[in-house]
Amino acid sequence: LFTFIVALAAVINGLGVVRILSSLADYIRQRESLSVSFYWVYLMLVLFQLFAHILIWWALVALREIGAINFLQYLYLLLGPTLLFLATSLLIPKISDNSVDLRIEYECVRKPYYSISAVFQAWAITIWPVLGYPVAPTWIFAACWMAIMIILRVSKNANVHAVLVSAIWMLLIAYIGIYAMRLGGVSHLMTQ
Repeated sequence: LFTFIVALAAVINGLGVVRILSSLADYIRQRESLSVSFYWVYLMLVLFQLFAHILIWWALVALREIGAINFLQYLYLLLGPTLLFLATSLLIPKISDNSVDLRIEYECVRKPYYSISAVFQAWAITIWPVLGYPVAPTWIFAACWMAIMIILRVSKNANVHAVLVSAIWMLLIAYIGIYAMRLGGVSHLMTQ
């Protein structure tokens, strides 16, 4: 039953991973004819999205311990992977005339990407209470990411973006070290 319940969430989440990896494969395939102007902030966000997909998949495994959920809780559970997929899809650059400028792409998707990402972080904070548990101890990470996403949505300053995207990564490394080294680590904490 657990496998059936989380299958759709896993599929939606997996689509984000496929989106990133298939775009990388397209780039490798076209590398000789494709002119890419790289922007490290953009590349770090794409990599962050990949890790976010992997981490949500890692966490979904342990949801089998939560027991029964109702349909509204299930819809809310699906909201997280859906938001993550939408944010990831925005980051995949459009290639026109065999060239792409990732700095321009970043500016084009910055506002919708960070808006969706901030809502995703709000989902991450509230998912456990919606499932009938207290707020997870990881709320501070999600709150910090959400604040950073809101600032990055509003700010046009390239230096602010460079510093805060680096901060996103420092938080990610800390999060993995504290909560994600064990399969379903947060879920195990919440259900014990």
